[in-house]
Amino acid sequence: MVCWNRRAIENKRVIMKRGLALVLLLSALSVMLKLAARPASAPRGGAGASHLAAEPAAPDPAAELAARYESAPASVRELVDRVGKRFGRRALEIDRSDGQQGLELLDRLDLEAVFLQEKRPVEFRRLRAIVGDESAADLLGHWREYFGLKRADQVDRAILIDEIAALSPGPRRLAARYPSALPLILAEPQGVCALVEQAQSRGIAAADQADMLAVLSFVSLDRGPGDLRRALRILARHGRLALQAFRLQGPLGFGLVARYADVFAALEGSLPLDQALILARVNSAYLDEFLRTHRPETAATHLRRVAEAGLIAEAGGCPGALRLVVELGALGERALRVAGADAANVLDGAYREPVLERQAVRALGEHGPMALYILDKYADDPGFRAILRGWGPAVVPPIARADVMPEAVARMAAKPDRGLAETVALATLFAAGESGQGVIRTIERDGLDRALGLADPALSFAQFLPLYDVVHLGKVVGRGYAPTNGEALWGLIDGCFVIADVLALAAGPEGALAGAGLEREAKAAVRSAVREAAETAAGRTAAAGTSQRIFRFWSVRKAGGVFRVLSRSSEALERLDLAALSAAGNEVCSQAGLRLGTWKPISLVRDGVRVIVAIPPGRGLKYVSLQIASAGVGVVGFHKMEEHLAARRTGRGSE
Repeated sequence: MVCWNRRAIENKRVIMKRGLALVLLLSALSVMLKLAARPASAPRGGAGASHLAAEPAAPDPAAELAARYESAPASVRELVDRVGKRFGRRALEIDRSDGQQGLELLDRLDLEAVFLQEKRPVEFRRLRAIVGDESAADLLGHWREYFGLKRADQVDRAILIDEIAALSPGPRRLAARYPSALPLILAEPQGVCALVEQAQSRGIAAADQADMLAVLSFVSLDRGPGDLRRALRILARHGRLALQAFRLQGPLGFGLVARYADVFAALEGSLPLDQALILARVNSAYLDEFLRTHRPETAATHLRRVAEAGLIAEAGGCPGALRLVVELGALGERALRVAGADAANVLDGAYREPVLERQAVRALGEHGPMALYILDKYADDPGFRAILRGWGPAVVPPIARADVMPEAVARMAAKPDRGLAETVALATLFAAGESGQGVIRTIERDGLDRALGLADPALSFAQFLPLYDVVHLGKVVGRGYAPTNGEALWGLIDGCFVIADVLALAAGPEGALAGAGLEREAKAAVRSAVREAAETAAGRTAAAGTSQRIFRFWSVRKAGGVFRVLSRSSEALERLDLAALSAAGNEVCSQAGLRLGTWKPISLVRDGVRVIVAIPPGRGLKYVSLQIASAGVGVVGFHKMEEHLAARRTGRGSE
């Protein structure tokens, strides 16, 4: 029974499998019959095609855009072809909404136009309205990179677009010619255009016109156009002169022209401009004071007088040197010629009293560097000023002779192989203890004649004769003067040698000659030491008793002098970067009412990443001129635009 049931179940399974196979076979035959019944001649993609194949292919945006301008001029078709291939559907959408001008703006600004069209349609339409102007179109193309850096700055970008759109055709053409000068033109459009038009009418070369704009690029715009307007007035009145000064000394030269243009113009070429600039630069304080009460033509007359006297290097080597020539005439000229440019520095301050100043100037004219040294060292000594006022230049030599005695002692003491004569001379000088202060007190007490009569074994041949010092000592005592240590010692030594000579005669004339020779050698050693000390007095440091000012004077003289250094300013310009040039001319320009830009690095943003824009190291005047004259926009233009927009943000742009 169980076996029968198992057999029945297996038979049912076999019957079910065979039935399923039969159903699948019939289904396959049905599909084959339907495929066989389809017409063999139906075209591919025709009515018998599948649903997917029947859908139309997507249109090409570039082709559709080209078709819309199929009959346009060749230049327009080229534009459409460029933007169509690059931007595809986006170009087609801009054409539908803004037409051909929208496509031109897209071609000029690239992705920045796409950004504006999506995010700032009002700004996009403002630029679209002017892009038909060829100058405006070129200008937008030049500044495309800056628009990219200002994409996230809604305030600055809106200000820039509004101002570019508001420019009249003349300023637009000038900005297209000099794209980096756009910030200057936006700040003062009429003034900048008038300057260039005036330069063109005067026949000024294109390179000079670019240099004029380079000069203006040094003027700061961050507080409005006030400084720019002042600079424009200077260039309008003295264009060639200002350019030449700018090329010689950079912004500093332009600042000097801003302050003394009328003086330079009154010179009428009688003095080379580089020399006139140095004279004005060094003596600016006195020139400012002089011009408050005198005409520029009078100042020019004095500058010509300096040139005719051959004192340009001296008058241009020290502040106040020009004053000596103007106020003291021939005395001042002689002081500068004999003592050098440092004479004006020494006279400043302690010697400004009229009578005392004239005596000091006379001393400089008669005794030169010796007086320069003594006047500086004893400027604060009331006793010295009193005897100088009363006795005049004659007090300088005896003070100078005694003043170097301490150094003469030091020189002789430093010699390792001194002979007997030098040992006698050293002992005598050390015991005498002479000094400039001592001579000053002697003149105060006994008068100048007493000082001039002091024993000086270094100056007279007669002083080498036997009994000279003894006789001199007797004269001093006979006149009622108290002998100095030096007079007493040299008199004693002279007397001793005379006695020794008399005693030596008993042994023969050779002994007397030997004694006299020893005395002469001792005095000669003193003379040599005093001469060497006097020659190097101005070169000593403050540690040796000389003022730091005299040491600086001497150092500058050894370097060639201030005038010689300044006369090479044009060579130094090539080594100075823009920041250093602005710093060098800032003081002079500020006194002329001009503020200079600082050329500090600026921070901008591109695609969310901060970008630092800075002037490359070592770039100077030529770099600015080249950037202004170039067909593109570089770092100089970015710097000036940041200054201009800063003024606009603070409301100073229209001041």
